[in-house]
Amino acid sequence: MKRKKCFLTYKLSQLLLLSFLLLSFLLISGCTPISNLLFGSSGSIEVTSYPSGANIYLDEKDTGYVTPHTFTNLAKKTYEIKVVLDDLSCTKIAIVYANKTTGVYMELMQQLYKIVAQPPYMNLKEGESRTIDSITAIYLNYGSKDVVLSACSFSSDSNYVTVSSSGIVKGISDGSATITVSYTDTEITKTTTIIVYVGVIQIPPPAPTNPIVYRALLVGVGDYENISDLNGPPYDVDRMIDVFNNCKFGTDEVNFSSIVSLKDLSATKAAIINGIASTFSGTDENDISYFYFSGHGAEYLSIYYLCPTDILLTSYDNDISVNELETALSAIPGIKVVIIDSCFSGGFIGKEKEEKIISKENLISFNDEIINVFSQTQTKGLLTTNQYKVLTACHSSQSCLEWLPHWVDNNPYGYFTAALCGGCGYDDGNLYADINSDTKVSLNEAFEYIEFLVPLLEMVDPWDNKQDVQIYPSGSDFTIVEY
Repeated sequence: MKRKKCFLTYKLSQLLLLSFLLLSFLLISGCTPISNLLFGSSGSIEVTSYPSGANIYLDEKDTGYVTPHTFTNLAKKTYEIKVVLDDLSCTKIAIVYANKTTGVYMELMQQLYKIVAQPPYMNLKEGESRTIDSITAIYLNYGSKDVVLSACSFSSDSNYVTVSSSGIVKGISDGSATITVSYTDTEITKTTTIIVYVGVIQIPPPAPTNPIVYRALLVGVGDYENISDLNGPPYDVDRMIDVFNNCKFGTDEVNFSSIVSLKDLSATKAAIINGIASTFSGTDENDISYFYFSGHGAEYLSIYYLCPTDILLTSYDNDISVNELETALSAIPGIKVVIIDSCFSGGFIGKEKEEKIISKENLISFNDEIINVFSQTQTKGLLTTNQYKVLTACHSSQSCLEWLPHWVDNNPYGYFTAALCGGCGYDDGNLYADINSDTKVSLNEAFEYIEFLVPLLEMVDPWDNKQDVQIYPSGSDFTIVEY
């Protein structure tokens, strides 16, 4: 049995502990900065943006500098970097390492997603005119804004209606017409329509709805380049694929349109981040996207990480922080179902133990407390908005385990994933997690079944390890599996 725990939390722990023990003596000399005592040599942050010329804020303070700019002689810790250009802003978390320059790049570009016209239909009499109420532009990542009518273009598909360049619609004769509205921003053009009836009042047709498209990216990292390997993750991915391949959602019995997997040495940080972008490209707000990760997890300075195959021993540059994962996923429209089977994974949704016990066997917790006295840990972007439905294998201070062989396929398995898949039909086709017998497994039903089964699996655990599944949002009836 191997603990699915990444020992990256112990990077620099000996140095930090030694620094603390020497703190009193060195402070007497009056010549060594506290930052150097605790964090070692200073480092730098290089901040760039597109477009350049954005104002730079460091830990919420205006630095007076604009991009591009490099900040030097910074104490080694985490910093919140925010850049602001006109009404656009972007924020990221950066970690400064000793004698290194951390690069932070941010794009300040509004990407037009769609436009919405109000009203969506009109009833006019012959000769009557009405001005379109409003046009709203909706952007990926940057919210929405009202568009002046004169910035749009308008056209009609019939002679029953005319529309002026300022958005005034006039009924000419009895009949119906479709007004097409177009708006262009940064070389991206989106259109919408308004249905107009002239004469007899018509009940508008139901608004067209796009079918829901289900997509999934499943990552299982068992082979690691620089740290101890795991046995279960690639097999965990196979079990998840089996569950998803049998899903049929809704009355139309919709299947997953694509299921993409990354395993072992192919699951580098770049491949995972690029995989999120490519797997979920073309999604819209009706779609549902699944991201699953099984592998090592890490925590440092209250920042939580997923560990790709190419993580480093000397820095966290190749780990995927909660902020980086949230940034990648938030660019995807629609609902995101996130399932994480790794140590400390509850940190991705802010689920922590109610109390922490500092012991000789847990020196890293002691060191973290010392660090927190002298540094300000910034709030991280968590997967806790209404666009996320999340299950994690444990809370932020726990490790999670794998075992072998699986009772069905005889391969290694992680407790959490085995329980999830077993409740969703993997073992024998029965949906044991379907508590209300509606052929669907909701997020909360899955949570409750995993919460029930994992302790039974832990009965064979000689390490006496406990892992508590976490959920966001609590009690959610959102369907994650349907047969």
